[in-house]
Amino acid sequence: MQPRRNFLTQLLVTGGLSLIDYSALAAAESNKPSPSSLPCWWPQQKQPTGVIRLSASQGHSPALAMLQQSLSGLAAQGVNEGRSEELVWIDIPHPAYQRWYRETLDQTGITARGELDVWQLLARLRDQGLVHGYVVYRQDTSPRAENTMREGIDLSVNVATTLCGVLGGVLIEESLVEQARELGLTQLADARVMSLDECFTTYQDQLNRQVVLAQNPRKPSMRDLAIAHRAITLYGQDEPVPQILAWLAPLSTVLGWNGGEEWVQVKQFSEYGHVLTVSDWAQNLPLLSTAYQDNKVPQIGGLDPKTIDWAWEGACTTLVMSDGDNVQWALGDFVANHRHEYWDNPRRGEFPFSWTAPVVPLAQTAPLATDYLAATCSPNNSLVEFGGGYIFPDFFGTKRTEKDLLDKYAARLGTWMKATDTQVLCLLLLDIDSPAARHAYETFARHIPGLVGIIAMQYAPYEGGRGKVFWANDGRGGEVPVMTCRYAIWEHANRPNAGTPSQVATQINQELPIASAEDRLAWTVVHAWSWFRDSDHPAREEVSQQEAPRLDAQRGLAIADWCQQKLSDQVRAVTIEELLWRLRMAHDPVATKQRIS
Repeated sequence: MQPRRNFLTQLLVTGGLSLIDYSALAAAESNKPSPSSLPCWWPQQKQPTGVIRLSASQGHSPALAMLQQSLSGLAAQGVNEGRSEELVWIDIPHPAYQRWYRETLDQTGITARGELDVWQLLARLRDQGLVHGYVVYRQDTSPRAENTMREGIDLSVNVATTLCGVLGGVLIEESLVEQARELGLTQLADARVMSLDECFTTYQDQLNRQVVLAQNPRKPSMRDLAIAHRAITLYGQDEPVPQILAWLAPLSTVLGWNGGEEWVQVKQFSEYGHVLTVSDWAQNLPLLSTAYQDNKVPQIGGLDPKTIDWAWEGACTTLVMSDGDNVQWALGDFVANHRHEYWDNPRRGEFPFSWTAPVVPLAQTAPLATDYLAATCSPNNSLVEFGGGYIFPDFFGTKRTEKDLLDKYAARLGTWMKATDTQVLCLLLLDIDSPAARHAYETFARHIPGLVGIIAMQYAPYEGGRGKVFWANDGRGGEVPVMTCRYAIWEHANRPNAGTPSQVATQINQELPIASAEDRLAWTVVHAWSWFRDSDHPAREEVSQQEAPRLDAQRGLAIADWCQQKLSDQVRAVTIEELLWRLRMAHDPVATKQRIS
């Protein structure tokens, strides 16, 4: 199977961002429900009175970045346990994160208490009794790309991260040991000589059974959250990983991103009934999540079907952005990057378009980001919840003795979708037409009242369902449409129903107008990472993905725009809500008219 995404090594690229003034929305927010009554599965951070900004002036060496993460994690742990009143913000230049920082302080009343470098902060936390010593590890220098399992990989930093949360130590790469000793720190453990299996066996009674971090040993990010909540940090699918996943409580949250083939890791987490969050490059979540208790649940809303132009009975299509399960992307480059590719594209709102997004996860771990999406979503846009996380519903909980885990998962997701007024759910499955998939459709339909519909994609290829529609019994006397993806805008696809923007537009123009009432409704996934050039000739649209930025190619909303501009007068572009309402009307006009009225 081919990997479905190209992960965001460009996360920290700078760009412009214009956000809303949340204080101006106070009156409107007063009517929103509080999150305190809703189930929360992201690690929660108690609110401090102050925050120390950790300067990046000393550079971004891998060893210092790891040390910074451990300092932030121990500070957060101290606040959670009442041993401290200060969190740490690791300074990064990304405009979205800079704004999240300012807005979090404005909303919560947390005070900024100055800026320190990493060694000054280490001394401060040592004097406060939050740092008990250090755990030494060896930097991984194995060859091959990130997110792969490779020969000679050194996982000692993952063992060290686990030990830091339990022992109260900081991460010290072996090259920094002397500097740590000069500050009077003593060695608590040597992760270079301890396997993850030994670490888990020794300390499992002190580890968190509801959260785990899957992280490449070269990536510093998210270790602060793991340390703060005493989570074990793992990588790969081999033992002791299956043992750890079986030990975790069902429906646990998997932070980060694991190694190996994408579908293999997601399937493994799903089989044990856990939820992957796609957050390996996310930054500063301890502070961002402090707004959770103060925040009102954001209202996504949806289309009022009474406003649809029902006089139009012709073909309709929807363009939908992929990869909305990606929490780290939603916090960074999705809302602001220097190429203005996605949410900050100036053309957003100028034509009907739909976005998959981690609405529910963001509402728990960085609620101001969800507020921003809700407040800036125009009538021509719609937001679709991407599964509540990255799972394969058709394999969820299959290695557990409990047989109701998917029901429990759907129920807790449904509570949040109702609270946020999110009306469409996106699911990704390995086998979109299997009995397990059909069972999953009905499970979500039963547990999410008010669901306008479900859109479903096959892992490989996304458009593998060819637009097939399933009707799921909602348990309340009604049916919920499950509409599979029919087309995909995807670079160098070389497969039916997938190709360049002009190829997909041509196929839509040829097929939809002459189809039956239900079949003339179809949606297209826009692959978030596929680059193209604008042209009416497919060969000229395709471009080397590695050379694309240099060749003036574009991706994101721009390629969707090119596609919709090439649709004929016989096809209308609509949002996904409108498409699903039209599908309902074509399938059962009596029941649909009753629901609308």
